[in-house]
Amino acid sequence: MAVDRVKSERPQEGKALVDYEEKLFPDHQANEGEKALFLIHSVPYEGSVAGINMLTAIRAKRKGYDVSVLFYGPASGIPVYRGWPNVGDDGYGAGIQLYPNLVRRLLSEGITVYACRFSAAALLGQNESSFIEGVTPIHPTDILDIVIEHHREGAMMFSTWTV
Repeated sequence: MAVDRVKSERPQEGKALVDYEEKLFPDHQANEGEKALFLIHSVPYEGSVAGINMLTAIRAKRKGYDVSVLFYGPASGIPVYRGWPNVGDDGYGAGIQLYPNLVRRLLSEGITVYACRFSAAALLGQNESSFIEGVTPIHPTDILDIVIEHHREGAMMFSTWTV
């Protein structure tokens, strides 16, 4: 039996694969005082979801939202100093600095960044000095309270879980 194959031109460098210019929704901006909270519970470097959420947090900030990002659980290993062979080095060009650089971008955009001190210590064996300067350590019971606070203020909330 012959197999029918879809015939089309091969993609060429510099050419778009899809129509990336069509936008279906208006470019919404935050109303005065609106907030957004990004809760990231993700294993560092085990997929793209944490990185995508950090980029989305930056986009929300640029739309005018007062943005906070909370790393907890294994994600407390994201906003930390790292490197090989030295802190800050991107050993073998492997992207070791991808997440620290994104965290620094969050901070430079004026986004408030929190990390759970419990999961840093209990899960990862790190202390608060491991967090990138500007990251605020929080108590594990603050996780529910930050959610309650943002809920009461009508904030947009994004919650990412990977294990």
